[in-house]
Amino acid sequence: MKKTRYVLLGLLQEEELSGYEMKKAIDIRMSFFWQESFGQIYPELNKMIEEGLIDFSSNESTEKMKREKIRYKITPKGEEEFKKWMEAENEKDTARSEFLLKMFLSTDKNTEEMRRHIIHFKEQSEEKLKLFNLFYGELSKIVDMHNNHRHILRVLDLGIRQAKLYVDWSNEILDSLI
Repeated sequence: MKKTRYVLLGLLQEEELSGYEMKKAIDIRMSFFWQESFGQIYPELNKMIEEGLIDFSSNESTEKMKREKIRYKITPKGEEEFKKWMEAENEKDTARSEFLLKMFLSTDKNTEEMRRHIIHFKEQSEEKLKLFNLFYGELSKIVDMHNNHRHILRVLDLGIRQAKLYVDWSNEILDSLI
């Protein structure tokens, strides 16, 4: 089952957003556990309009509307659809990491390549850790921003812990390769 629609409906529960703003929110707030592309978002928004799950508004006439000017909002039917999804059992979580796949399949013949990949993985994790700590600090100041704000902080806390774990793990692996 495609989850793009539920990500978008969930974001639209908070406020009216453009497709660009939704993509930005996903990239910033959900990047360590969820990704969506513009190629997934805009076709899904169109389907959701057709199904009456969302509606849109714009400051320009319909003929002149540009994607960044269109602001989408959830409808009562969309709220009901989102509620049903929230009540449903979760599907099995899956994770895919090309880095971990390469590490799993590597041998002593690949030590230098793996060192390079581990350093890159560590650097990415350090960047995420900085970003997540920044977001957490800022978002902690405005706890009542949205109805689900405390849950956002909890998920962000998990992201911080995960990024720290990845950095520590990378350091241990790099030390063992010396």
